[in-house]
Amino acid sequence: MLLWSTQAAAHTRSQSFSSWHIQDGQVRGTFSVRALEATRLGVLEDTVFDLNALLIRHLDSRLTLTAGGEPCRTLAGPRARAAQAGYMRVEWRFACPAQTRLSMTNTAFFEVAPSHLHYARVRLGGGPPVEYLFTDSVRQQVIVAAGPQPAARRGASFGAYVLLGLEHIMSGVDHLAFVLALLLLCRRVREVVFMVSGFTLGHSLTLSLAVLGVVEPNVPVIEALIGFTIALVAAENIGITSGTGRRLGLIAGLGLVGCGLRPGLTGLGLPVLSSLGLGLFAVCYFALATSRERAARLRPVLTLVFGLIHGFGFASVLLDLGLPTERLVVALFGFNLGVELGQLGVVALVWAGGRLLVRGVGATDYRLATDAASAGLCGLGLFWFVERAFG
Repeated sequence: MLLWSTQAAAHTRSQSFSSWHIQDGQVRGTFSVRALEATRLGVLEDTVFDLNALLIRHLDSRLTLTAGGEPCRTLAGPRARAAQAGYMRVEWRFACPAQTRLSMTNTAFFEVAPSHLHYARVRLGGGPPVEYLFTDSVRQQVIVAAGPQPAARRGASFGAYVLLGLEHIMSGVDHLAFVLALLLLCRRVREVVFMVSGFTLGHSLTLSLAVLGVVEPNVPVIEALIGFTIALVAAENIGITSGTGRRLGLIAGLGLVGCGLRPGLTGLGLPVLSSLGLGLFAVCYFALATSRERAARLRPVLTLVFGLIHGFGFASVLLDLGLPTERLVVALFGFNLGVELGQLGVVALVWAGGRLLVRGVGATDYRLATDAASAGLCGLGLFWFVERAFG
């Protein structure tokens, strides 16, 4: 499996965004990407050390517009512009021959990150924006640059959001690890239904609140908390099967209190109240979930609460897109639908595999496999928690 795998990056997948406005034969565009992503380009241009210059040089030959087979003339750019903290932004202005269709080719970042995704939002005059998705296999898109957008192209935006949700959940290793940790101790279909329902309700609520601007999540804290949710559920699995839940809860609580003290000494880590709150939660929860039956009754509440955290993680993708108000409902519904379809597919596959394993190896060996998987997931969750909180 290690030899077969190529790349895994939790849910912080390599991605970039652009916004384009076409009017009166001119095209204005901006390209935005995380500064951390731009550092990948150093392997291609080892003689350029300024990050803005590195990004501009990379984009200059890899993002082109053509009309009727003729390249659009560059009027200005590419040049660096001010961007929000942690991001970089490049701007262009093109003059294109009078045509009804433009062809946009984008090959940026695919050489260094084949799983890279680029989301382009194109607005024609004062009309509504249309979203286009670029991947390693789809590096060119045809844009209607005059007249009304075809109905098929307008409707394709919803499908793009569904696809975005599917890709996000399937490439979000941390989200899938959390679902797997929850499934390990499920014995009945009813438990699986409650688990999926609680997680869906939780992440749908916070995803909507964040994208609509009702709440503004602290992204670094959310990233660390996602790792915590995986470690806690996996540790709970081990505590239930071994009868050491209270002891594990106490150890986790003391460790988190220690994390809470560290920021005051070093200026790093989670906010003090966040760490202390997590420590108290861990101690209390492990004290309640002392058996598989009691844990099964608490799991719907746990998945609802932890679903709220994961929903903020999902929201970061749509927030990065900078969606206009008129597209929020379509984006939310399509993205959520994609996430649910991917999640249900994973749940069905894992549940069926687990049932076959029980029948094939017996209860004792199955418990051994459950403990081993839980231990691995706990270690993975702890790694993500520490790396994101103190990295």
